[in-house]
Amino acid sequence: MSRRYSRKYRQAGTRPKKRAFADRIPFDLKILKWPGIILAGFFVLFLGAKLLIPQAEAKPLGPIESAFDFNPVCRWQGTIKKNESLYIALTESGFSPRVVYDIDCGLDTVFDVRKVQPGDIITVDLDNSGLLKRFDLERSPWEHYRVLRENDTLFAVKDTIPLTYVLRAVKGEVKSTLWESMAKLQVPAEAILRFTDILSFDVDFLTETRDGQRFAIMFEEYYFGDEIIKVGRVMAAQYWISDTVFGGIHFMDPDSTQGYYTLSGKNTKKALLRTPLTYRRISSHFTNSRYHPILKIYRPHHGVDYAAPSGTPVSASGDGTVIFAGWKGGYGNYIEISHTGGKIVTCYGHLKGFARGIRKGTRVSQGQLIGYVGSTGLSTGPHLDYRVRVNGNYVNPLKYAFPDGPPVKSQYMAEFKNLAENYMALLDVMTPPSAGDKLAKVDDDESENLNIKP
Repeated sequence: MSRRYSRKYRQAGTRPKKRAFADRIPFDLKILKWPGIILAGFFVLFLGAKLLIPQAEAKPLGPIESAFDFNPVCRWQGTIKKNESLYIALTESGFSPRVVYDIDCGLDTVFDVRKVQPGDIITVDLDNSGLLKRFDLERSPWEHYRVLRENDTLFAVKDTIPLTYVLRAVKGEVKSTLWESMAKLQVPAEAILRFTDILSFDVDFLTETRDGQRFAIMFEEYYFGDEIIKVGRVMAAQYWISDTVFGGIHFMDPDSTQGYYTLSGKNTKKALLRTPLTYRRISSHFTNSRYHPILKIYRPHHGVDYAAPSGTPVSASGDGTVIFAGWKGGYGNYIEISHTGGKIVTCYGHLKGFARGIRKGTRVSQGQLIGYVGSTGLSTGPHLDYRVRVNGNYVNPLKYAFPDGPPVKSQYMAEFKNLAENYMALLDVMTPPSAGDKLAKVDDDESENLNIKP
């Protein structure tokens, strides 16, 4: 303090007070006071813990501890996606070619990997060396496949639960439509479609069904517990129109030739389908004189016109070879198929277009898609002009008796007739008039006694 100010204070009889150290600290530094104290406290605690807590010492495993070595496993789980193979699912998930190869080799003895379906669950376990330890393929709650590694050996296991095989029989009467009548008796859609396919060569279920007609069907079902898993084959089918009964019995001979046959052993399948499409109505029948709606003249119409929505699929009536596929004047887009060595030719006119691969020389099978309903050429609306030539002459496809398919081989006829009699007897027992619909579980012993081959 300067001499001038000290003299002034002595005259006044007072002495200036000393300011505290904290008061002399600038305000912007005061805010650091308490954080500093807190940090210092943590530092003291840390040093105390280091000094007071004993430190662990590493030591080698003894003989007891080494017996419990841990072998880590890496697990991955995924699901097969649409249009995805097992190989693609594994490689795109990052698995090495060695792991994919081991899985493929392991499954080879128990499962065809080409049969994987979307939704199948796959699980892969790898050991600490990156090698396959275990692979699981779960296709359903009752169907599992597993690949395991034992040392350097891979082995596969098929872990499946057998489904319960059931033969079910239903008899009924048509009321309204065949489909509705069978569905009301809880016949699955798959069984109804197979029933109509078997008898479609003799009965046109779109136009010939009437109230009061009767039907009978015996078919396979497979259960997992109380749940129906799938519908199997139709083993017997019958349909009554007035006093005429049409029927088919499933039979596979020792040569593995199978099909549906009448009680006399004739094939229910004909050389040609009665109708090559699903149609709404017949808009024009086979006739030698019809008034053409466009040309305004009378002329022969040697075919059947099936009215159907544009784009409706058209199928080949029978096995054969395409001899023409292209534009043909008033017929528009047109296909001709030769059957039975050229004796029979089927014709399909006014098509909207052709199916992929359909051209002259293409081999086709019965029921194969060949084109689509249209209205090309001289046509007033979408329909199929369907014609059949036999030995060069047009015939009415709705009335002509086309040749049957091959019958039961003579050497197996006795076996077939025995099976057919057993099926008919079983059908009667399972569907008495008062019972309507029954379920029958057939075990192995009963199957042998009835000559039933599941």
